Amino acid sequence: MNVYDNANELAKAMRESHEYKKLKEAAAVLEKDPDAKKMVNEYLIVAQEVEFAKHQGKTPDQASVDKMQKLQGILNLNADAVQYLNALIRFQMMLMDVTNTIQDVVKEAMGEK
Repeated sequence: MNVYDNANELAKAMRESHEYKKLKEAAAVLEKDPDAKKMVNEYLIVAQEVEFAKHQGKTPDQASVDKMQKLQGILNLNADAVQYLNALIRFQMMLMDVTNTIQDVVKEAMGEK
């Protein structure tokens, strides 16, 4: 089996994973509530900006942090939004584990440890 076949098998396995299925189910439920979906998307954008600033060694903008916390508080009151965000986190964790495994091979190939 070549590496491309394995990549396709990995994609298939990811689609069949519990994490993927739960995320798709939660997304379908969230789709029925446009206001909650809009807030979730807004929250994810602001959270990404805050994390990006931290990753760059900068202090995140306080207004962004406040907005993120406010949105998080509102979203916590919506069970569908919470379910979606939890499913997204679990899927992202799986994706990060897979990515780290692949990055280890790339580092080896580049002579890094």
